[in-house]
Amino acid sequence: MAVKITGIEKGSYAEMLGIEAGDTLVAINGQEIRDVLDFRFYETNSRLELTVKDSTGKEAVLKLRKGQYDAIGLEFESYLMDKERSCRNKCIFCFIDQLPKGMRETLYFKDDDSRLSFLFGNYITLTNIDESEIDRIIEMHISPINISVHTMNPELRCKMMNNRFAGDVLRYIKKLADAGIMLNCQLVLCPGINDGEELARSLYDMESLFPYVQSISVVPVGLTKHREGLYPLTPYDYEKSCKVVEQVSELQNEFLEKHGSRIVYLSDEFYIG
Repeated sequence: MAVKITGIEKGSYAEMLGIEAGDTLVAINGQEIRDVLDFRFYETNSRLELTVKDSTGKEAVLKLRKGQYDAIGLEFESYLMDKERSCRNKCIFCFIDQLPKGMRETLYFKDDDSRLSFLFGNYITLTNIDESEIDRIIEMHISPINISVHTMNPELRCKMMNNRFAGDVLRYIKKLADAGIMLNCQLVLCPGINDGEELARSLYDMESLFPYVQSISVVPVGLTKHREGLYPLTPYDYEKSCKVVEQVSELQNEFLEKHGSRIVYLSDEFYIG
């Protein structure tokens, strides 16, 4: 897959090489360019061979020497140089499903894109990527990656996310950690579903991957009045919140003594609800 160049920065290396808007970037140093991750990763070399195809289909290899982190000066139609990847899940707690109608269209888009996780800090479920994408993350050492885990129980994860593959891809977490990729994990707690014993199981499973699982955030499910036809959920009240705070506080102290880090952190809502 090649990417179309839509603009050239004035005075840039690209302009010096004679690259024009409308040309296509095929490869850098023989590596196919599919999206922004490929481009940014291979662009950092100080010696480049750019394979570029012009509007007539003629292909040329252009050689360039530059500072390691200097930009080439190419502009593309979108920041990702590709389409955003949307979420395949139907999570029982999804906040987007609870939005009122008639708002701007972008608010209803559910992203689940590993590239946005690295570039902008978005959280991903790992259900929208395959083994080759995990291997690319490891090869490029893209770190940290932010993961919406919710539970480390494979069967429960499938149920919560309404995706029969959601449990199987939990193995990617260990694969990334074993490769030295730093991970920030998140759990959306739903009363009576993934809290209590299930929460303890999830936290211990992720704690075993410390220091690569460097943080675990725990947040309560957010509910709106626009939940017609959705899975029946109840919010955390004072009593339930206190139980979560007590449980997590004990684990924080345990992890702090063992690792020198609390690892898991509750959101403010549990303390002020």
